[in-house]
Amino acid sequence: MPAVHRRAPSRDAELGKRDDDFRPRTKSPSSGFMGLPWRMRKRRVVLVLLGLILVYLFVHNMPTDLGTLDDRMGKPLRPGHVVQGAQAVKEPAGAPPRSANDEVGPHYYNGPIKFYRLATTLRGVARTGGAKFDNRNVLFAASSLKSVADLVPMACSMGKADRNYVHIALLGRDPLPLDDILEINGIDKVSCPVYFHDARGDYSEFSSVTRAEVSVSGAMKHINDFIHPQAIIMDDSSLEDLFFIRAMRRKASEYRRALIEVPAGKYEEFLWMTRLDSGSLGNWFSPSIDILIHAPPESSGGLIRLLKSLERADYTGLRPPRLSIELPNDVEHFARGYIEGLQWPPDEKASPLRTNALSLGHRITTSRLNSEQASLRFVESFFPASTIDDHVLILSPQAEVNPLYLQYLYYLILEYRYSSIGSREVDDLLGLSLDVPSNFINGSSGFVPPTKVDMREEDDLKYDAMEDSAPVPFVYQTPSSTSSLIFGDKWTTFHNFLSRRLEMSEAGKAEKHTKQVAESEPAWMEYLLELMTARGWNMLHPASAMATVHNELARIPEEYIREAKSKDAKPADTETQATSDDEPFLTADSPPTIPSRLEHNEPNSLMSLTDSLPFDGTLPDLRNLPHVYRTGKLFPPDGNEEYQNTYVEWFRQHIGGCDLATAQRKRIVRWLSADDLFCVPGIPADFDEGKLDDDKEEETTEDVSAAVESADDATVDDAKSGDESVKSNRDISGAREVDESGDGEVEAQVGVQV
Repeated sequence: MPAVHRRAPSRDAELGKRDDDFRPRTKSPSSGFMGLPWRMRKRRVVLVLLGLILVYLFVHNMPTDLGTLDDRMGKPLRPGHVVQGAQAVKEPAGAPPRSANDEVGPHYYNGPIKFYRLATTLRGVARTGGAKFDNRNVLFAASSLKSVADLVPMACSMGKADRNYVHIALLGRDPLPLDDILEINGIDKVSCPVYFHDARGDYSEFSSVTRAEVSVSGAMKHINDFIHPQAIIMDDSSLEDLFFIRAMRRKASEYRRALIEVPAGKYEEFLWMTRLDSGSLGNWFSPSIDILIHAPPESSGGLIRLLKSLERADYTGLRPPRLSIELPNDVEHFARGYIEGLQWPPDEKASPLRTNALSLGHRITTSRLNSEQASLRFVESFFPASTIDDHVLILSPQAEVNPLYLQYLYYLILEYRYSSIGSREVDDLLGLSLDVPSNFINGSSGFVPPTKVDMREEDDLKYDAMEDSAPVPFVYQTPSSTSSLIFGDKWTTFHNFLSRRLEMSEAGKAEKHTKQVAESEPAWMEYLLELMTARGWNMLHPASAMATVHNELARIPEEYIREAKSKDAKPADTETQATSDDEPFLTADSPPTIPSRLEHNEPNSLMSLTDSLPFDGTLPDLRNLPHVYRTGKLFPPDGNEEYQNTYVEWFRQHIGGCDLATAQRKRIVRWLSADDLFCVPGIPADFDEGKLDDDKEEETTEDVSAAVESADDATVDDAKSGDESVKSNRDISGAREVDESGDGEVEAQVGVQV
């Protein structure tokens, strides 16, 4: 009997198993790829061919000027990591072949662009944080070799200041190697801490104008990807190649970066910009300045002298300020004739199509204004469009500005307002003065500016080279009407303050008190002093004056002009009495006199700004400068907070319309607002936790009033005593004693009899 396969179906019915379970498998006539239907085979063939084509295109067009993955992601090279790629690729030498469509001349080549020398240097700057959008990188870019020679010293100076990572990119046509260019200019990479990048494309010497412009754009794309410069500095556009200028302006606009052009021949004058950090340089075009001049009657001589000094000033490389002049009712023909021929801003290459940025206002009424009306008229003359960037420069017709005044203002604004490193002292800064005062705020003479010995040195050795008697910048807790720039946010707050202050006066809630500002100063100064004291604001003054205030044409403000009181006349019949009744402050019986100011010598116009400033042109930290109270004494580094809080309580109760309990409660101070100083019906007060100061006992009305009045009296007494003793007897080498209490006592000085 033949053997039966073990899987063969059984015919034995007794097994009870269906035959369907043992149905033998049927083998397909074809197997594998050929066994698939034609449609599926066709689809696979197409996918394979498409993949081969993509691989070929990728390999054939693989870029040679990109870095490794670590470099492109902004990471530092791994230990032992070997750079491959562009360094091993040799740049072709000689001239590229011509084609029938090439232009005639040496610049004919229009072929593809490769950067054989850029990739290597870009891979070496990972430590600068270029992968981050915000960093400390600043780029100098040049096309012509002449511009390279002009910019390299500035870049090296910025690198030595060690506030930025400085890069120089060469983007021109010249075939001279980068090392030879540096050697010709006497630059070595050891003494000049700058990153150099040869960003010229291949065949740059033979590139057409279009290819050269595209090459600059392509190089800037790679540089921006690896560096993200916060600001780009280039030479004057009149000295650079046109293709370079077009490409740089387009890419700077695309990346929204400041493109700073250093004026031709002004490299020494603009060395101050090398002291700024990347945050300041990146906001080069942000600040805007408006000059405001209020000309009193019969002041044409001083007005013309001031306007001439403004015309002589240097505005190259900076945004010129707008100029607004408020004229009196009766304009003298001398001033009218000069203003008619005034073109602003001044420009030697004036175009007949340019717009005159001069704005004139003319007073119609002939009636004399009181102090409130005069203050409103002046403060309403300007309001900033941007509270951060727009500022007002107030100039008196008695002033005459230094030719470098605009560079000085921009330098300080960019450093203190836009630097990457902020400070509390900047928030308490009202503005910048161009003048150094010689009198106190009440008109008394004898103010002595601080010197180097009064500085708050914090182990900073750079101050040791100065003599103790050398003048230094200082912050002063009083405003100035002669030549002061006031920041836009502070001026906006002043608008709000003055509105509330006059509202309280009209409602009869503001009590009259003795004026602290001399009547030889305009009326708005009294209101600004109140706001400064309540907020703890200060004005920054220079070490050496950047403006001269003359005496011979000075005039009493119109709102304070009056005749002396006659002994035989009744008080009601005198103009003095009538004027005093209309005034919000208690004025003196005798008419005011003009104090004599110290006229500072005109600085050497041939000196650059860095040469005329102390500390080798470097701006010191505000916290290290002497802080001077309005009595002339110094107040401690932690500010004058105790006196400020006392004054705020007094102000709320006697001027702001608040009761004692409300005046003593902490209020929330809002930006651009002074509502916390007033209790206005219908406007709810924003209390801070709704309780009294924890560290302060409740004081009575008389206690607060006495504290403020004693400080005010000490201000007057101290200033008057300065006339006889302080100015003449002060030992210039002596040190001032810092007033720790801030209560207005007369300062104590070493070696001085008071």
